[in-house]
Amino acid sequence: FSGVFSRHHRKVKILFGLSDVILTALAFEAAYQTRLYLHLEKVFYIVVPTRALLLGFSILVWLAIGRWLDIYGRLEAGNPKVILRDSFNQCLAGTTAVILFQYLLRLDLSRTFLVLLAG
Repeated sequence: FSGVFSRHHRKVKILFGLSDVILTALAFEAAYQTRLYLHLEKVFYIVVPTRALLLGFSILVWLAIGRWLDIYGRLEAGNPKVILRDSFNQCLAGTTAVILFQYLLRLDLSRTFLVLLAG
């Protein structure tokens, strides 16, 4: 019996990870498009190769943080407080990693974009 449950638990973790990939990509694109249409003082755009690099980095970071904090293992329990706390911690750590990444690459990302991505 433990082999069946172990396999099921592994499949559920993979599905949670895939949903994290999709949600991170959607959040990235939504933050980018929202910042584009805000028409603030500075013109904002990210060239396609840099955008792909940032998106890939964001997805990998969110997955790594989810695995490191064992978020995918605790999601199955369904406790809303734990899920919200873990999601907040994952977003905070992920956004911090993206900020450090863009700083190391000397990119000039909009603060509004970063706030929208964190949200």
